[in-house]
Amino acid sequence: MDWPRILFVSFLIGATGTSVRPPPNHVVSISANCTRDFMNLRLDLDRPFKGVVFAKEFAEECHSRGNLTSIISLRLPTSGCGVRSEPQEDGSMELSVRIVVQMDGKLRQSADVVKIAKCSLPSDMMNMNVISSNEKPVRNGRMKTDIAGSSRVRVWLELGGSGGTGSVEVGQATTLGVRAILPGSVGVRVVDCIALDGLGEASQKLLDERGCPIDEQVMPALLVRFRPIEEGWSKPHKDDLVEKLFQTTFPAFKFPDREHLHVSCGVQLCRGRCPKVDCRRRDERFILPSERHLARIEVFNSLAVSAPQIELDSRTRGDRRGNMTLEQYQKLKKMRSEGTLCLSQSFLALSFCILGVIFLVAIIVALCCLLRSRMQNNHGSSYRTSGASIFSSSSSGSQSRFGSKLLIPYSGSLPYGRVY
Repeated sequence: MDWPRILFVSFLIGATGTSVRPPPNHVVSISANCTRDFMNLRLDLDRPFKGVVFAKEFAEECHSRGNLTSIISLRLPTSGCGVRSEPQEDGSMELSVRIVVQMDGKLRQSADVVKIAKCSLPSDMMNMNVISSNEKPVRNGRMKTDIAGSSRVRVWLELGGSGGTGSVEVGQATTLGVRAILPGSVGVRVVDCIALDGLGEASQKLLDERGCPIDEQVMPALLVRFRPIEEGWSKPHKDDLVEKLFQTTFPAFKFPDREHLHVSCGVQLCRGRCPKVDCRRRDERFILPSERHLARIEVFNSLAVSAPQIELDSRTRGDRRGNMTLEQYQKLKKMRSEGTLCLSQSFLALSFCILGVIFLVAIIVALCCLLRSRMQNNHGSSYRTSGASIFSSSSSGSQSRFGSKLLIPYSGSLPYGRVY
């Protein structure tokens, strides 16, 4: 082992003042306790926590901030904050929610984690007391005394794909159902169904205040089914428990850049039958007299909706690739995060065409310049060779009869030859 080198490196680290980064805070355990109205969560961390814990996609409405202790509590209403409810075979209800543990109060970091908290709500804790206690007891055929309806009302919203799955793709058949278990003398009408994005920024109304669909292409009208719960040897009674299911199937949709679809519906309970409404008549209203009004219950559920064929990232919307698969989309995001330039085939072909035209024009310009230069050189050489000097003979063949031309000084008279 090279101890001198190790000591030298340690000395350099100490001299430069480099500090060792502490390990991130970790969630040791999550415990959940459920009631009919609330979901109480407790998170234990291994170090004091100064960040914030919130239900995913509900950072403002459903959060709790740390107070520099290793324990943090979060209370969520079961009728919101992205809490999903799924009925179980034993009659209980499983509640689940996705929790984001943000280690800093303001900053998002790689150390932040997402946890799923679950709890089970027994069937006897789902009952609601919605009928006044001043009603007289009645004796039914099952040899038991009840207050008409008492606290035997259970209402919840079911939302899922085929087989009750909690995640679907856009366009996949999705079932929405409001299931109510209550005395047969209590009327039910589902009204004011709204699809929410979870942030309060966008919403889509599905059913109006009368219980009629806004757009049957988005979600058709609800179909009603009845099923008796209490069956025996005695004569049926009007206060025997029945199950009323209001259900419809629609193609799944989602809000842009949101991972979950949240649906909230109002359930109006009536004394006796609720008034009927003809949805074909838009001017007809749902009017319920006050003496027949029993209660108004809000039910809520959420569903994970993915869109592998739709571009979710705004950075890739310019490509308009409707046939992109999920694997291709993830690969494209990774390439863009690494600084890689991505071009479509048509844009790449157009780029090559433009470059080819530019190259061709450059070649033509170069040839024109070369030809012009050569023409100028040829014209200059021909001019120099064709010019005659004043001291040269006009013709090589003609000679003076007096011999060669000589420059003779002029003395006043010119010599002439004698002619005979």
